[in-house]
Amino acid sequence: MSRLDGSVALVTGASSGIGNAIAAAFGREGATVVVADVRREPKLDDERSVFEKLDDTGAEYSFVECDVSDPAAAEAAVEHAVDSYGQLDVLVNNAGIYYQYEAEATPVEDWDAIVDVNARGTFLCSKYALPHLRESAGKVVNLASIFGLVGGGRSAAYCASKGAVANLTRQMALDYAPDEVNINALAPGIIETAQNVEWRENAPEIIAEWEAATPWPTFGSPEDVADAALFLASDESDFVTGAVLSVDGGWTSH
Repeated sequence: MSRLDGSVALVTGASSGIGNAIAAAFGREGATVVVADVRREPKLDDERSVFEKLDDTGAEYSFVECDVSDPAAAEAAVEHAVDSYGQLDVLVNNAGIYYQYEAEATPVEDWDAIVDVNARGTFLCSKYALPHLRESAGKVVNLASIFGLVGGGRSAAYCASKGAVANLTRQMALDYAPDEVNINALAPGIIETAQNVEWRENAPEIIAEWEAATPWPTFGSPEDVADAALFLASDESDFVTGAVLSVDGGWTSH
């Protein structure tokens, strides 16, 4: 028996990067997966489509276009899952964006965009999913970041948004523990995704900083985070709630 047999999972930002890997891993473990994203195809041409991966697993799946910062779109994504499959068991709030600025250099519109997607989007999808997750005694897996636990250079808005995700996770865990809804977060370190490929290819000084801060000999892969998400989405984590699990190669151990 697979770890998520019979479950219905909604994964936001699932077309690319970490979300792509999580959705594929969930399908491999028996879940029916709703892929929610503003785009259907990956950000990078050389990244394999999540739908090809899900086809390989034989999983049932569907796609819903969703801007998580829009209340109507977030609600519609949740209702698509419930209307299509009769239930919702797992919500993964993965959708996120990252622009790099010091506070004084941050354009107000970029601050708003980052906070809207990362923090507001997590809140909105949770708001509409939680009534259904209460019925299924389900799971919420939020994507925070190491920069939601410690400061990160030139990342004012991102740090603020991911700090909000980390503490919203703890707060919601308290409210929904009596309903046996597990609410946890992952705090990835440097994961090689489309979001940071430009820096990895063209900014050796930034890469040197990241390497110096990561005790593990390599950066992480999306699959490393997906494995942790599988644990938090499965019955194996039934007595874990309000946790923010670092998947960071030791970054936050400094």
